[in-house]
Amino acid sequence: MFRNADLGDPRRSERAARVAEKLARNPQLSIPDAMGSEAELEGAYRLMNNKKVTMTALHASHAKETASRASEHHLVLAISDTTPCEFAHADPDDVGYLNTGKAGFYLHYTLIVSASELRPLGVSYVEPVFRDAPPRKPRKSGAKKKRSAFELRKNKDRESKRWQRGIEASDEALAGCDIIHVADRESDIYELMSNAIKAGRRFVFRVRIPQRKGRDEEGTEGSVWDFAAAQEGVLQRDVPLSSRKPRVQTTRGRKTHPPRHARLATLQFSATPLELLRPRYLPAGEFDKTIPIHVVRVWEAAPPEDEAPVEWLLYTTEPIGTPDEIAAVVDIYRARWLIEECNKALKTGCLIEHRQFESREALLNVIALSLPIAVEILALRSAARSTPDKPATDVMTPLRIELLRRLSARPLPENPTVYEALWALAGFGGHLKSNGEPGWLILHRSEEHTSELQSLRHI
Repeated sequence: MFRNADLGDPRRSERAARVAEKLARNPQLSIPDAMGSEAELEGAYRLMNNKKVTMTALHASHAKETASRASEHHLVLAISDTTPCEFAHADPDDVGYLNTGKAGFYLHYTLIVSASELRPLGVSYVEPVFRDAPPRKPRKSGAKKKRSAFELRKNKDRESKRWQRGIEASDEALAGCDIIHVADRESDIYELMSNAIKAGRRFVFRVRIPQRKGRDEEGTEGSVWDFAAAQEGVLQRDVPLSSRKPRVQTTRGRKTHPPRHARLATLQFSATPLELLRPRYLPAGEFDKTIPIHVVRVWEAAPPEDEAPVEWLLYTTEPIGTPDEIAAVVDIYRARWLIEECNKALKTGCLIEHRQFESREALLNVIALSLPIAVEILALRSAARSTPDKPATDVMTPLRIELLRRLSARPLPENPTVYEALWALAGFGGHLKSNGEPGWLILHRSEEHTSELQSLRHI
């Protein structure tokens, strides 16, 4: 890992590989403790702060590995997301501001997942988003109004362009692969979808603005929501919903992600084809007047009295002619939870927000080194959930499996499955089955122990 990174000097590449390996063995430790010696610590600090070592150069090595893995699969999902990274120890004038006013920046990246097994394969694209000024205070009566879409579009460096860059870069990196792009509400951008359709790209994007205008097959115009709500459900599915704590950061966050209790929800699915009308702020000569799109609706017809109903609208290029095709679209979007899990693996497992570097460049380098670690642990846990009966050798080396067999308190059979290996690994990290599924800290702690023992070659 990272030994092939182009950092201008092979010694830097070797150092990057050593630092990444030590972080993989001890991801929950501080940088000084993880490095293990003064010499290794000094080398790690020099590496992170070297101007010739960049996130772009470090990530390029991992992106090539990701593309190689993706080429072995018939179809992959490219799941994009933007997550806030908060650094409480840092000066916001140095690292940037979050919308909460705290120090930090946003990390936009694309996780590649096999469509058949939902197994994470790697990260094809990563981009930091910096805000060099604190968020604006709420507008008072009589104050200047919020900028219009016309004004925002004049800014060629606007943040929303990251979605286009990520999709194009992922397509280029995974040339030859069949890709379906998946993203949440912020991808609800006419320009993005128009460009994707022109390029022949496949996608499933969550609708953020249901009031956007469309036209049905009979030429009648109305809102996307009106057309979607008029469709009758063509299939029904019971889906377990996890509990969700209230988000206190922003009013928008509380509105789009209201708290809820865990429950089994009965969901209805429907779909309809539409022509999406071009927003008035987009130039006619640059974008077509309409784009063909399919809209899929998922809703909970009878939620509990004290719970907000589940309601999704999805834009997609995928076929919707049969109930099975509609269900396939919904399942593709549901795979988006994997990137949320990857965010947790980065923050809770790899503790990127607790790394005590103060410059943007050093923090970005730590993230670049941590991304492949988060993906590997996520792959193990995902395999245990989606294909629990698959041989453990598909995701773990034979040596590590033998270590688990000899040292874990939980016995392993001669040819263990992924699920059996995961629980043996969690037990090795001190996890109790009565506590439910193992979390990120437990899995990383277990990885630390087995990696250290493997390096000693005691068997």
